[in-house]
Amino acid sequence: MRHYLILFLLCAVSAAGYGQTPMAAPDAEPVKSYEDDTRWTEVDDLEGRYRIQTPGPLEHKADTLLTAVGEQVFHTYFFKVPDLQRAENLIYVLSYVDYPDGTFHADSTELVEELLLSTQESAAEALRGEVIYTTPREVSGSPGRLWRIDYKDGEASARTLAFVIGERYYELKTFALTGRGLGEASDKFFRSFEYLGSRDSRGALPTPR
Repeated sequence: MRHYLILFLLCAVSAAGYGQTPMAAPDAEPVKSYEDDTRWTEVDDLEGRYRIQTPGPLEHKADTLLTAVGEQVFHTYFFKVPDLQRAENLIYVLSYVDYPDGTFHADSTELVEELLLSTQESAAEALRGEVIYTTPREVSGSPGRLWRIDYKDGEASARTLAFVIGERYYELKTFALTGRGLGEASDKFFRSFEYLGSRDSRGALPTPR
């Protein structure tokens, strides 16, 4: 089953492109964060089967990767904060990729855990950074993992929440300069994720509330 990890390693390297975090000069004194409550909006994506809150509109990018299990489409939605001086996080990212049917079974918990740890390690290597903390985190009752990587000699950090629901792998990421807040905006972004469910017998997705 280890060959399935190849896809995730490739995806992690692809997503690492967002790790080229722009360096903004630190503020002389604290100012109100760009991500105040008035900017957050709810986004429903039926194809992605998720609902999430973000501080700005998400752009979409799709990359087709050739892997050991065939061609896979890696979807990435991202928002780059325009005001770097007041941003707690400079970039918000939501990515997902579908595995072939039957990849994960009800008893595949160990495989998922191995997959998430391998993704975490690959991301740290791609960013040339250090894993500062990591912990299991369930999302919608499915296994996941939360971690933070510091890179650029500790000047920048990347927070990631990765999880598997059914045959789909999701990854939420935020990139920031260290010292820009305590991670409240990242927590809000991560905790706002809501899985909209699988397609019904007719192939239709659930209607948003």
